[in-house]
Amino acid sequence: MAQFLYLQNTVDVPPAIAAPPDGHDIEVIDQYELHEGSLVTADGLLLCQHLDEAHLQSQRDVLDAFLGLGGAIAVNGPIARPFLSILSSYEPVGEGHAADWILELGASHSITAGIEADHLTRRRGVIGFWARGTVMPPPGAIVLSYFKQSRLPADWVWTSDGGGRLFFHPGNNFWGYAADTTSAAKLYPQLLDWMTSK
Repeated sequence: MAQFLYLQNTVDVPPAIAAPPDGHDIEVIDQYELHEGSLVTADGLLLCQHLDEAHLQSQRDVLDAFLGLGGAIAVNGPIARPFLSILSSYEPVGEGHAADWILELGASHSITAGIEADHLTRRRGVIGFWARGTVMPPPGAIVLSYFKQSRLPADWVWTSDGGGRLFFHPGNNFWGYAADTTSAAKLYPQLLDWMTSK
């Protein structure tokens, strides 16, 4: 069974983290308890959008090493302080109009298999829940979704020379869609599968 760590710095554990998809186990630890030894037995690390980025920056060497040695990391949110060496700061997309945030799917990938772009773009009829900005991917990354109007990337994945895997999502925590009745619900379990497939 794949073993993930979820860093917690809020009171409640999200339902999708507390009850992960079959075949995966998620251990919840306090963000400030993270250290190199925490990741020894972990296959993947799940980072939510509300973490203390200054603290994560202080752990950059630990996170870079985990990724460089073959670990997998999923990052959510409009980050202001990059805490991995390959990340850059978040940039808003567009001028605040709904049309700026309409998404298209990029490269074919197991993470987004069977997902309709419109189900990411619209939630309860509103555009912009999924993402409203970008963190530019590093060279060699694969863009999974992008903003139709600007062609700027939204979600992307990158693989390190050591086989580590990074998924970056610039919006609200993607596991918040796990109970949706649309195809967007597929992303969470498919991402966990990808993070632990070798």
